[in-house]
Amino acid sequence: MSFLRLSILTLIVHIGIGCSNVRVALSDSDKRIEYTEKSKSAYLKTEAGKTYALRTSLINTASDYIGTPYKYASTDPKKGFDCSGLVVTVAKKNNLDLPRSSGSMACAAPHIPWTKATSGDLVFFGDHGKIHHVAFVEKNNGKELYVIHSTNQLGVISENILASSYWKKRLLFAVDITSFQKAKEKAKA
Repeated sequence: MSFLRLSILTLIVHIGIGCSNVRVALSDSDKRIEYTEKSKSAYLKTEAGKTYALRTSLINTASDYIGTPYKYASTDPKKGFDCSGLVVTVAKKNNLDLPRSSGSMACAAPHIPWTKATSGDLVFFGDHGKIHHVAFVEKNNGKELYVIHSTNQLGVISENILASSYWKKRLLFAVDITSFQKAKEKAKA
């Protein structure tokens, strides 16, 4: 066999082997994706999965309202929201019934330190012995506490409240959002 024919044959063999490896790799990738989807589906049926899904949905829903103007005593997204109006509307879209005011929300569930709050939980603010503001925790690592809330100056925003001297000194405590879900389930039983 001539050198040219041998080189071409070697090239064809390498291309053929390479393609079969690609097919195997694609097949393995498809199997991994299918397994991942089945695992995710099974996880979302567990209590931990349902909690994760609720928290994620609350934050995604609240994020959809970023840019909505402030409107005192409103739960209408077309008109705007006050702080508790945003929270009540987002909760309702996620099948949670919450009291209408921030003070009533704070009284309706056990308090936890804000440092323990996770995505979807509520944080409360106040001064002079009164609660006057509520927000959804978006992200909390102890050094940064991002919340989604409706402020009378800017409407619905995402903000690191630990970087704000105004909000930081008024930060009181948090409420685990799942405590409202658990109360709802307990009432059904």
